[in-house]
Amino acid sequence: MAISNRSVSMIDVANKSGVSHQTVSRVLNNHKNVSDKTRKKVLAAMDELNYFPNIAARTLVTGKSSSIGVLSYDTTLYGPASMLHAVQLAAREKGYSVNLVSLKATDTDSVTSGIQDLYATGVEGLIMIVPHTKDSTLIKRIPGNLPGVIIEGESSRFIPSVNIDQKLGAEMAVNYLLDLGHRKIAHISGPQGWYEADLRVAGWQSALEKAKLKAKVLELGDWSPKSGYIATKRILDQKSGVTAIFCSNDAMALGAIKALTEKGLSIPKDMSVVGFDDVPEASYFHPSLTTVIQSFEDVGHASLELLVSQIEGGKTVAKREAIKPTLLVRESSGPVPRK
Repeated sequence: MAISNRSVSMIDVANKSGVSHQTVSRVLNNHKNVSDKTRKKVLAAMDELNYFPNIAARTLVTGKSSSIGVLSYDTTLYGPASMLHAVQLAAREKGYSVNLVSLKATDTDSVTSGIQDLYATGVEGLIMIVPHTKDSTLIKRIPGNLPGVIIEGESSRFIPSVNIDQKLGAEMAVNYLLDLGHRKIAHISGPQGWYEADLRVAGWQSALEKAKLKAKVLELGDWSPKSGYIATKRILDQKSGVTAIFCSNDAMALGAIKALTEKGLSIPKDMSVVGFDDVPEASYFHPSLTTVIQSFEDVGHASLELLVSQIEGGKTVAKREAIKPTLLVRESSGPVPRK
């Protein structure tokens, strides 16, 4: 007989997962002496039974909230939204609930207010997804010396960070185009002041400079397909001999493909296009998009490991952890056109 949601208890979870109720309690309290296999089995049983632990009661007993705060911005974009999802999943695996504050702006007052709001909820630590370069400079200390981790931002003396190696990802994309024989490679960047956008520009410039080529054709976008479309039309109007376009995200690459197609250019025969992100739709673009993959799952796990080590160890670890991206080759890139 199925157990109603209202009657589900810790004992039911223990019976379902084949462990003792003490083990279920250890999982709920994120105890160290529980194997990953057992933890996953208990969490799976909780999901199947729709068991929701009484957080308030557990806080009274342990003196700990078993919750973390997440400060995020503009989760309508693929990158920040994927980062947030990865952090939430990793937190659940570690036995922590998540309190979220999503900012509409990233000025000093908004960032400070968001951090204070999360601190007031009694969270044990903070993860801050701060895609703007200036955001991370605002976060120098957290109230009460609460442990914290910055994602996609610069680490500080007091707060460590976990990031995808954006510059390396851009270099991988451009080096691949160079290997195909391209020598005039344009870049459509994200907005200035964004951590990812600035580093991808730096990677594009670095790869070309190492090949003793000039990084000349740079157009500014705003992450949207429309901006990629407009930027590509400007690139074509320059008649600079560009044979490949590296876009700072897949959405702008979609706009670039539309502009090239309207101009009667064949991809990749006449122009190669490379994106960044590997959005779920990238393999269904026409042609399918060559792009750089970011492992958001790895970022989520690494940031939680770093935060939990501070929560349990009581020490701030000032470090910057970089996650290596990978290049996925599809149909939108090919050899330089023959004259």
